[in-house]
Amino acid sequence: MRFNPAMTEPPLEPWMTSSRGPFLTLNAGGVLSGIVTITALPAQAAHLVVDAHWRTIHGEPRTASAASEGYNAARKLAHEWAGQLAAGREPTSRS
Repeated sequence: MRFNPAMTEPPLEPWMTSSRGPFLTLNAGGVLSGIVTITALPAQAAHLVVDAHWRTIHGEPRTASAASEGYNAARKLAHEWAGQLAAGREPTSRS
């Protein structure tokens, strides 16, 4: 499917949906050593999962996950979470 001006966002590319794991990884770093990924669920069209992984200041592993419809929303959330992790804050918001 090709993008046309009537669409609200472009369709996912085949390389996004055929990946065996995340097709996007953001290394947020910071004191929490955060990583945020976006993974496509190919059986569900534009359904994406945003995952965040980090360690608390005491070294305990933590995760957050959110489902998203469409790449633009998933990308926005991934960057938001990466920014929070880089600033030393655990991901808290879902916009």
